[in-house]
Amino acid sequence: MSAALRGLEGKNVLITGAAKGQGLSHALAFAEAGADVAALDITDPIPDIYPLATAQMLEDTVREIEGRGRRAIPLPCDIRDESQVEANVAKALDFFDGRIDVLVCNAGVAALDTIQGMRSHVLDAVVDTIVKGHAYVAKYVVPNMIGRRAGKIINISSGVTGAGHAQLSHYVAAKHALQGLTSAWAFELAEFDINVNCIAPATIRPGDGQGSGMVWGLAGEAGMAPDEAYEMFSAAGNMPGPKWRTEVAHITDAVLFLASDNADQITGHVLRVDAGMGAK
Repeated sequence: MSAALRGLEGKNVLITGAAKGQGLSHALAFAEAGADVAALDITDPIPDIYPLATAQMLEDTVREIEGRGRRAIPLPCDIRDESQVEANVAKALDFFDGRIDVLVCNAGVAALDTIQGMRSHVLDAVVDTIVKGHAYVAKYVVPNMIGRRAGKIINISSGVTGAGHAQLSHYVAAKHALQGLTSAWAFELAEFDINVNCIAPATIRPGDGQGSGMVWGLAGEAGMAPDEAYEMFSAAGNMPGPKWRTEVAHITDAVLFLASDNADQITGHVLRVDAGMGAK
């Protein structure tokens, strides 16, 4: 796939939520395409949120990238904390000799809450990670891109923004907000030749171990097996039929496309890789 894409080799990429799930898939694919990666993830638990990445997972991610012949740096960081973001973006810039070419805003958390049972600390965790956290990351990455009049920003939203979902109202709202940031940033940064786009994925099939993502975590919260939860979420949102079951590689393909020179004339766009969820 990457051989058909132009301009990825030699790029410096910062990915949030890089130690598992989608972020891990994106990080390894960028490495295979010839890019170096700053892998940022939280490595600490958040109360009442399913298990998140660990420091060991982050170190393993870096080793896997290096095993593909590329440079990588682990950045343990809770993006809800602006001071941590500022310090870790500075580390990334130092590692990359002062240049970040691509920012992938992938980190996200979710939980199952009814409207009337909404837990305030969970609401804060979801919104602060997906919205405020990525606003902080952009705040410290964007000046470097503006100074060079070059850069690609890719935000990872969700297909639920086109369909809604019961018991995920905080998550749905936060992902809508990330699409709003995409549009606003695209207009603000257009004069500096910076592309800002967004991907809205369908429910993604859970992997095993380090590759596990959000569905795995929500399945545990709901007392379901991961594959059972995946089929439930997919059947509720995706087009019917076996083709419309989304794998993480489908999202990674879209991320690399938007990061490549092939997508230079695309900005302010939400690319729905959602198995038809938004059309229903």
